[in-house]
Amino acid sequence: MFASPALTHHDARQRDLAVEALGDLLRTGALDHVDAETAVTALVAAAVNDPDAAVQESAAVNDPDAAVQESALHAIAEAFDHYELPLRLFHPLQQRLPAMPPNLLAEYALDILAATDDPDARYTIQAFLNHPEPAVRHAAAQAIAAP
Repeated sequence: MFASPALTHHDARQRDLAVEALGDLLRTGALDHVDAETAVTALVAAAVNDPDAAVQESAAVNDPDAAVQESALHAIAEAFDHYELPLRLFHPLQQRLPAMPPNLLAEYALDILAATDDPDARYTIQAFLNHPEPAVRHAAAQAIAAP
């Protein structure tokens, strides 16, 4: 299901559509928890452009396209409406935060980590309270303050 041909298509738009399709499944709560974690793992690989990601068959692994990466982060953020997702799924994201574009940090990544409700995520987020970009500092403060 998560290794569809569209995820490995040569055209970035087709890969983006495949990521959005996974996002639709997560957004509606249509997957059981195991499948949701598998889908999120594939989306994390897309978001961090990780050539060494665990889900090598994932369409989005090592995707250099910024639209695919942003779609993946958006889908992950919305998945928290229906699923409790553990921080371990986001370790590749945690490791890549310093290199992530500020807009993706501020709009998605820090909130995703906060949504795990894991104390270790809080430590990662705190490091961004002194980021040079005001939007990232603000997002970090909001993520830490979130209940």
